[in-house]
Amino acid sequence: MLKGEYNSMCALHKAAPTFVPAPHAYGQLNVSNPDSYFFLCSFLSMDTSQTPDPEQLCKKLTTLHLSSASPTGQFGFHMKTCQGNLPQQTAWQNSWKDFFVQLLRGAMKLNRDINGPWKDLQECTDRLISHVVPALLDPLTEEGRVIKPVLIHGDLWDGNIGIDTTTGEIYAFDACAYYAHHEMEIAIWRGDPSKILGRQEYTDAYVQMMGASEPVEDFEDRGRLYCAYMNLHASACHGGDIFREK
Repeated sequence: MLKGEYNSMCALHKAAPTFVPAPHAYGQLNVSNPDSYFFLCSFLSMDTSQTPDPEQLCKKLTTLHLSSASPTGQFGFHMKTCQGNLPQQTAWQNSWKDFFVQLLRGAMKLNRDINGPWKDLQECTDRLISHVVPALLDPLTEEGRVIKPVLIHGDLWDGNIGIDTTTGEIYAFDACAYYAHHEMEIAIWRGDPSKILGRQEYTDAYVQMMGASEPVEDFEDRGRLYCAYMNLHASACHGGDIFREK
């Protein structure tokens, strides 16, 4: 888990050095029982109770998304990263649709393994993959359109953002990065944990700077689809809980 966070933060810091604390090292502590690990990054005195400025936050996000480029030209990451305490399926895929389906199937498997079978949830996920995903993601690459894989933080909710008490700069932490469609980054703001970032002003600020992919009329539905993955994965992390009902 910490190896994934370290690699995520290294990639993010390289692309947008003013958006995340500088990562320095990770490894295993010299203790025998239990196995214990560490991750070190630059110390910043941050206030996590302040409301982040939408313009500053979204400008930093836009810089990250525009300046990053997948080393393979594909969607994914060179290793699995963990959202929460569980791994995401981030193996490289040529198409965004194939990569997103890989994420969904991985999250559904975690749900079965951890929370036990739930027929309705399995059927809903299968139908999502067979009907909704093609309907919403195929048009992204029709009529000559191309989706550029951009580096995303991967878990950018209220609890993973702080404001430097000295400079007023916004920083993000606790990343589970991978190369994705840029709209995936802000989809998590639709979920229950994002009481602040879920406000419309944040999405509006981001879209104004970065833009929404064509077809623009599908933007809201794509966001709901992407958030469905976030909820599915979170339900595995939290033993079902309210996320599984969603």
